[in-house]
Amino acid sequence: MTNTTVIGGGMKFLLFVLYLLFVCTGSGALAQLVVFDNSHNPAGNGMYESFGYQLLSWGYTAERRTTPLMDNTDADVIVILTEDAYTDESTPYTLQEAAWLSEFVNSGKGLLASVCLNDGYWANILELMNEFGIAEDGPVINPVHYDQFAAHPLFDGVIELGDDVSQTACLAVSAPSVPVAGDGVHYMIAVYQNEAGPGAAIWTTHYYMMHYDGLGDYDNLIFLENAFAWLSRGGVADETTTWGGVKKLFD
Repeated sequence: MTNTTVIGGGMKFLLFVLYLLFVCTGSGALAQLVVFDNSHNPAGNGMYESFGYQLLSWGYTAERRTTPLMDNTDADVIVILTEDAYTDESTPYTLQEAAWLSEFVNSGKGLLASVCLNDGYWANILELMNEFGIAEDGPVINPVHYDQFAAHPLFDGVIELGDDVSQTACLAVSAPSVPVAGDGVHYMIAVYQNEAGPGAAIWTTHYYMMHYDGLGDYDNLIFLENAFAWLSRGGVADETTTWGGVKKLFD
């Protein structure tokens, strides 16, 4: 654990158990397996551990993996995050990995990926971005606040996303993805929905919402809960599907 806050013995034991579940092989208790891909940066980053715990609390199985990306055929959702799966010292994702990830999503699976304002970072996922029609587009926004959302179940109960600490880049979005959230001028979230069937991807530049200090800011946590419900079910919801119908799958 990277958080050094002193906590009570019972809570400390609980977090230790959750930590073991997150960094080691999952218990297999859930069908929805979320894999944090560390194949290009095996060390990962502790800033996302609380995010992993949050997924466990929602009932998902969450694992960090350093094995090759294309070995994750058993995953329901793959997560590729700034500071976690890549840094400016890590190796870039390849064209072959990008094609595999597209096939993974189109097979009915989910992807959550973030683009960082540091070009030394997002350059390592450029092939993945190109595959989904995503590009980094300045200027940098600071502080990050946005409240313009498309009609989409991802934003059920969401009024505003953001934080008061970090900066973020903006997205330039083209087919096959579409922009769905921003500040009215710049885009920060885009989605891809497989038209031939289930399968979906979410791209965001607001990576701080997954940081241990950003989960509780604004409506970030509500959005993330919606996002993983949408992604782990293969994108069964879209702009014309009621969110209540998706939530019934989790009753």
